[in-house]
Amino acid sequence: MGLELYDIVLYEWKPMVEATNSNGGSAPKPSQARAKVAIVVPLFRRLPGLRESLTSLASQTRPPDLVVLLNDGSNPETETLQAELPELPIEVMEVESGSLPTAINAVMANLAPYEFLGFLQTGDRYAPRRIESCLAAFETPEGKRPPGLVVTGLRPIDSRGQPLSSDDPRAAHLARLWAPGEGGAELADWLGCGHFPGPLSNIFVRRAHFLTNPLPESTADFHQAAVLIAALQGQMAVLSEALLDHYPPTPPREATPRQTTENLQLHLSVLAALGDRLSVSPETRRNTAAYHRAAWNSLSGTREDLFQQIILQLAAAAGPEDSEDVLSSTLRSHEALNPPAHWEALLGGQDPLDLVAYADALRRTHQKLDDAEEEKERLEKIAEAAQDSGWVRFGAWIGDRSARRIMELEPKDKAPDQPATSRGSNGEAETGPIGSPRQ
Repeated sequence: MGLELYDIVLYEWKPMVEATNSNGGSAPKPSQARAKVAIVVPLFRRLPGLRESLTSLASQTRPPDLVVLLNDGSNPETETLQAELPELPIEVMEVESGSLPTAINAVMANLAPYEFLGFLQTGDRYAPRRIESCLAAFETPEGKRPPGLVVTGLRPIDSRGQPLSSDDPRAAHLARLWAPGEGGAELADWLGCGHFPGPLSNIFVRRAHFLTNPLPESTADFHQAAVLIAALQGQMAVLSEALLDHYPPTPPREATPRQTTENLQLHLSVLAALGDRLSVSPETRRNTAAYHRAAWNSLSGTREDLFQQIILQLAAAAGPEDSEDVLSSTLRSHEALNPPAHWEALLGGQDPLDLVAYADALRRTHQKLDDAEEEKERLEKIAEAAQDSGWVRFGAWIGDRSARRIMELEPKDKAPDQPATSRGSNGEAETGPIGSPRQ
């Protein structure tokens, strides 16, 4: 499940330039034009920016076929939005008060005509080409397995909708989350380093995928669970192009007891959802193991040490027959017959690769190289301009060392030739331009 730079296919990373050039200004493919897209906008949390979010849907190069406003009765302005935004095909769906994943799962039956679903929480905004680009990500070459879920890059914005500066702690944290993937990490390892896809708004999915993998309703971070369930089964694709504006939260310094509890519940719900696949799919087992190996260095507050304690206690509580069945099936697996790839490096005295630290160091090195290249170009421009200066040429002619260096008349480490000299009877040098009369 490697992330290769250049193609939008399953597991593969596509750089922003390639993504822009491949779709910019082009009409949707026939299969894209036929596919019906519904965008679900939950109104459970009354956040500012609802109209700006909906306006971003109206400016899509490939407009949605339906915009669904999920209302549990807490937003009195819902009915007026249809009149204010006539260019959007809006439908209000009333749901019972409760959790958001329960409401989304409940309305899936009402969205049967729509092959693809997107989500948009108030405050977030779609880039004009988001729907078109996400649909293109599902167009895989023949012989490739199509993804079930797609996420894209994020553009961090402030509360006024303006882009955050790169040195803002929220933008810097988001950049760190995306760095492992940009450095070539595989998807499972990348997700283990931190939850880079961000909010529910970043999920674009086949409806059929959600029917077989419904949103977990027992965890607060259900959107993160949905991403993991798709990715660990090898059913997720990533577009690097920033196609979603998002107001990120403040980076966590330490996890609160509540956050730790919710995170552990999240990972237990993912294991429960993958239970059948883990027993029959080597790919799912391999990805899940890679994810939890990388999660020891998670930037998202994952307490892998506590999760391992839970797994150990659950294994200890299992009956002898269950334990024997699991042990036997594991020993027959492909993984048991092949030693881990990192053993050779460990036996050779190397440390296990810390993807987050490696990607961070790689980014700093690239920045230093970019800065050095910019300085080199600046000095070359100064030297080129100086060589056209009459004063510099005159200085080089009379023997001024710095002027002669600018004119590149000699290497920097070689002493300049002295101008023509003659010595009088007293041994003192008499200098002057060649051909000038001696005083």
